[in-house]
Amino acid sequence: MSLKQYNFWSRAAGFAAVFCLLCALALVHDGRLFGYKPSAESESAQIITRNAGTEIINTAIPGKDIAGYGGPVPLSIYVSGGRIDSVSSQPNSETPGFFRKLEKAGLTHAWDGLTLQEAARKEVDAVSGATYSSRAYIENVRAGVAYALDAGVHARPRSAGTGAAGLAALAVLLCGAVIPLFVHNRLYRLIQQLANVGVLGFWAGTFIDYAMMLNFFSGSLTFSVASVTAAILMIVGLLYPLAGKGQHYCAWICPFGSLQDLAGQLSKRKLPLSPTAVRTLDTVRQALWITLMTLLFAGWGASWIDYEIFTAFIVRSASWTVIGVGAAFTLLSVVIPRPFCRFVCPTGSLLKQPS
Repeated sequence: MSLKQYNFWSRAAGFAAVFCLLCALALVHDGRLFGYKPSAESESAQIITRNAGTEIINTAIPGKDIAGYGGPVPLSIYVSGGRIDSVSSQPNSETPGFFRKLEKAGLTHAWDGLTLQEAARKEVDAVSGATYSSRAYIENVRAGVAYALDAGVHARPRSAGTGAAGLAALAVLLCGAVIPLFVHNRLYRLIQQLANVGVLGFWAGTFIDYAMMLNFFSGSLTFSVASVTAAILMIVGLLYPLAGKGQHYCAWICPFGSLQDLAGQLSKRKLPLSPTAVRTLDTVRQALWITLMTLLFAGWGASWIDYEIFTAFIVRSASWTVIGVGAAFTLLSVVIPRPFCRFVCPTGSLLKQPS
């Protein structure tokens, strides 16, 4: 076997290992693979479903004992980006006039923009003239939110949707995936990195992290801007290495990697790291990755995937701690090239495996 063949089969084995790992994590974490649930649908699966990056909480079961004036008032609670997008009613026996009063009073939008934790704490008053319906509505939201929190639902940032941000993100991603294969130009690299940070990062919140990968492997494959974007990210991250283009995503697309590179250009003076220090930090990175993978498979402590440093770009819903850590690594990259990528990044550790 030639060296070229050996390298290819070595990369193929790495890809197979990572693919199987992500499939296993999707099954362990979400109980399904590419939308297929191997076992019979459980009560939890009926209550919490996922579609195009949005978690939908169905209150029909947790709120089955909550009655309005005419009977049960099941709701659908839509959660994305860590916050409630909207709450809508399912078919029920309430008088339509009562629900029009709820809408007019603003009750149906009372939880919009809140995290599940904030929604659980929010006090909402019943609507005069539609007391039974409004109380049932409020209690259904509380029941659905409480169930989701108990079940460990962590609504995660997703790829951009079908709006201007989604289309812009798709365009920037395609440029980063294709143009560098043929063009090697410093000016183009600068433009691509600025677009990665501005469009993929701050505007669209589109990047590879564990939340995105688990969503891709557990969700149904659909034809939409978000799904196509996720598929391209996976192709670049996992399949490019098979063609000898390992780390293409990290070098040309990752918004946080680009941000570190741009910060590094602010100063030519770098802090020297000895070979021993580099090896030690790399060992720490590998140990961290193994620990985090163990937590994911164990099912406890898995919420770390909701706080990966990339989520700092989604300022509206990001933790201030994550934003602070992201800012610290950005400043550190002025004197140490790509410190987070080289010595910490759990996502990068996974993407290196097929290379």
